[in-house]
Amino acid sequence: METDDIKQLLTEIRDSQRVLESEYRRMAGESLSMQREALELQKQAMETQSKAVEEQARSVRMQAQFGRLYRIVLVVAAVLVAIFVAWITRLRT
Repeated sequence: METDDIKQLLTEIRDSQRVLESEYRRMAGESLSMQREALELQKQAMETQSKAVEEQARSVRMQAQFGRLYRIVLVVAAVLVAIFVAWITRLRT
């Protein structure tokens, strides 16, 4: 009788270990899947950030170009005003 009980206990332990192993494999698979998904999301986030940085750099370059254009226009306008003032003073004399 005792050996039957031992066999039954060993069988239950074996079955429990198989269930535990199966559950462990399932959980490990889910964990791996989630890690892969997280990695993919991180890659996408890095690409998005890279595009944002490129766009910001382009924006800064455009602002610099507009700044140079503004200075040129300002100099041309100042020269035209000086010429206009000189012309008016000549007309008055």
